[in-house]
Amino acid sequence: MGFPAEVLRVLIASPSDVQDERDEIERAIHNWNRQFAEETGVILLPSRWEKDVAPAYSAEEAQKIINEQLVNKCDILIGVFWTRLGSPTTSFSSGTLEEINIFIENKKEIMLYFLDRNIPFDTNYQEVNKVKEYKKSYTGLYSTYNISKITEDLYKKVQIYRNKNKKDEKNQNTDTVSYNQGKTLDELIISDRLSENELLLLAYIIETANRSFGSRWMADGTMKEIQRWHSGRGILSELHSYYEAVIDNFVDRGLLEPKEFTSHGNVRLYMMPINIYDELCDLSNEAKQKIVSVVNNCTHDLPF
Repeated sequence: MGFPAEVLRVLIASPSDVQDERDEIERAIHNWNRQFAEETGVILLPSRWEKDVAPAYSAEEAQKIINEQLVNKCDILIGVFWTRLGSPTTSFSSGTLEEINIFIENKKEIMLYFLDRNIPFDTNYQEVNKVKEYKKSYTGLYSTYNISKITEDLYKKVQIYRNKNKKDEKNQNTDTVSYNQGKTLDELIISDRLSENELLLLAYIIETANRSFGSRWMADGTMKEIQRWHSGRGILSELHSYYEAVIDNFVDRGLLEPKEFTSHGNVRLYMMPINIYDELCDLSNEAKQKIVSVVNNCTHDLPF
């Protein structure tokens, strides 16, 4: 069965001395799709000038054709260097550098890697020095070539892309802080849209002033804190048992945002933004009473 997905074009940019690595990266991208495409809702399309550029004529130079047919359409660039910068163009020391510059100018994602291996005896060391000079002058972050690292970095880039899109969509749909079809936090509580466990989590935040909530392996620590709060307040609730579902609801409602990620790009810590926390601490009496009523099923009033 198929699944909805967005396609991101990944440009593999490099001189000709790393042909094997170009092939390896393409295979890694296809493997990435098999592992993560359905989970992330994103398909990565490997793009290479030798496979994706149709023959054409340019009165200026071939690089212009490559830029128009391929480079300008791509979303992520994976650049690899070893002993050569590549063939010069009319504007840059190499076509690969020109492609990287296009991505820099358009503020697109760049992943740059340098091979760390023995150099053949017949290598042109003037070219090697050019690579070293470029490596020194590059103001972004780069890494040593490792195909496993590239796969992990791609996952991070996709997560960043997805989170940015969600944030942009949220900003387009709301001019002020609001939740669930334009409702403020106060209105959301009063409207009875929140479950008992969601209201209990708000009570926990009010009493403990804790705005951070772990996910995956970090969730255990947060659930223990919630259980201690339960015990101290005498609350008979299964909030800790439904923790993940409540956190997912809060994320969907815009009450929590990703704060920290694992090496694979998964969220490991969520945080309630300070402006939402301020709203929570300044609720109307009616909204406060909604929370108090839930807590009062088994414990004392909250100290508002």
